[in-house]
Amino acid sequence: MRRKLLSGIILTFLITTMLAQGVRTVPGRVVERVHIATDRDAYVAGEPVWISLYCFDISKGQGKLSTFSSVAYIELQNVQGTVITDKIAVNNGRGAGRIELPPVLATGNYRIIAYTGQMLNEVSPAFSQKLISVYNTLTSERVPGNVVVGKKDSTLRGEFEKKTSFDGVAKGLDVRIYGNNTVIPSKSKIPILITNNGSSDIDVHISIVRNDSLPAPAGTGLLAFLKGLDYNPGSFSFANGPTADYEGEVIKVKVTPEKKEPLTDKVICLSAAGGLSDIYTTLIDSNGRATFFTNSVFGDRELILDVPEADTNITLTYDMTDHFVKPSPGPLPQLVLQRNIGETLRRRSQEMQVWRRFVADTLFEKIKLKKDPLLTLNYKVYKLDDYTRFPVMKEVVSEYISELRFRKVGEKTYLQMILSDQLSNVSISKYNTLVLLDGIPVFDHSKILNYDPLKVRSITVYNGEFLIGYLSFNGIASFETYKRDYSGLKFNRNTRILDFKGVQFPSRFIGKEVRDGEKIPDMRSVIYWDPQVSIRKGESMDLSLITPNYEGKFIITIEGIDSDGRGVIYKKEFSVR
Repeated sequence: MRRKLLSGIILTFLITTMLAQGVRTVPGRVVERVHIATDRDAYVAGEPVWISLYCFDISKGQGKLSTFSSVAYIELQNVQGTVITDKIAVNNGRGAGRIELPPVLATGNYRIIAYTGQMLNEVSPAFSQKLISVYNTLTSERVPGNVVVGKKDSTLRGEFEKKTSFDGVAKGLDVRIYGNNTVIPSKSKIPILITNNGSSDIDVHISIVRNDSLPAPAGTGLLAFLKGLDYNPGSFSFANGPTADYEGEVIKVKVTPEKKEPLTDKVICLSAAGGLSDIYTTLIDSNGRATFFTNSVFGDRELILDVPEADTNITLTYDMTDHFVKPSPGPLPQLVLQRNIGETLRRRSQEMQVWRRFVADTLFEKIKLKKDPLLTLNYKVYKLDDYTRFPVMKEVVSEYISELRFRKVGEKTYLQMILSDQLSNVSISKYNTLVLLDGIPVFDHSKILNYDPLKVRSITVYNGEFLIGYLSFNGIASFETYKRDYSGLKFNRNTRILDFKGVQFPSRFIGKEVRDGEKIPDMRSVIYWDPQVSIRKGESMDLSLITPNYEGKFIITIEGIDSDGRGVIYKKEFSVR
């Protein structure tokens, strides 16, 4: 069966055509605005900031979720500048992620800003902003000039009735917690039923957190955000800026040889170690630059850059473009430390330390990603532990892998694949089988021939024709080691390994793995967080809430947007006893 990955040539042409506009107001051009929602507004250094992201296209005079950008860039700033950067994958206008606040982060007020590559094409980009307060309970370090100590105790912000007037108010949204009770038992699995009785589908995020009244900046909800947007088409002016991340993150690289070496129009390959099909190719231009249009690389990975046709004895330097703008932070409101928040901070500090120590991230649940765009059907997996193990790779292939064979052509060794089509016609790929070791292309097949097979857990054979950017292959042979760390693989001098921070895996924190009888104390103050929930009109959603083993007051917040562009908000307080 013939299968192809969308060619980098075609994608480059499409995106270049879409973005080739001058500096002027352009009717109909996508105009994006980003809203950031978080699980709460005040944090202890060391806690995660859970994010639900909404990306809107306002070019048609209303706030509809955008289908254009696939990546949002996140920066955490204090008055001195950017301290943390992250990237969030966006799908049909929605994204999810978290900012891990380091335990050494100084006490102070911070600003989260978010933007897309498309927004940076505007003459005056309108960055999204979200203010949060961070309290460091382990050190006395404070953001210079941003923290003052209150002269006397004051009433804490946090009387729930003063914080919101949305108690149970949401058109068409019916929420029932434990039979609509306001007092529910601790250490229990509690049912929650959410019904969309409205006239439109809704897309929301759900948070349930302890109302501990830790002082925080006043936030802007989604409804206020949408009302405050400028929908006037005459306000938007564009210039040719960064290439928008349409299909996924666009990665740009500058290639510099140690000595004069013609690189123009040579193919450059980018791959991410540990993956299956994070492989991309493009051409190097006359300025030594290369642009990869990816489907986004997820997680913290090692990128391998290689120019297969370049002299293997020269050194190439690869410099990756930083897409983060890091704008001037500007002023932030001061954080006022009150003496009567000591007990709240002590409790939050204990919670943070307990969960960091006992691997709280094992309770995170990754949201399912889109399917692999390259390696799908028509493959066979050989688990080598199911066979007698041989110490030589050639024997492993010849004895067990009927679709593969090593052959020497001239002075070079090739791993050839025996291909068959639906009509049982058989052919052999003489020179262009794509060989992968833990997701890394190995163009010199003698390295696989000489690789230690006892390090290899499995060999997967993909039968068919594959087009990856500027290169085509007849069949793929993927070798996977036990640790997926390509141990012992030797690279050429023109190959480089770069640490890379990809887009985050979208995840939720719903606590369904919390079990009774554990010796670890259940001190969760965030007891439920789901950043992406879709409920069709007339339908219901059942979820389970596992309450902690202490008493307290909690707030459930359901916020989002319906398919007609209207905001949705529901808040309610309940007690756990």
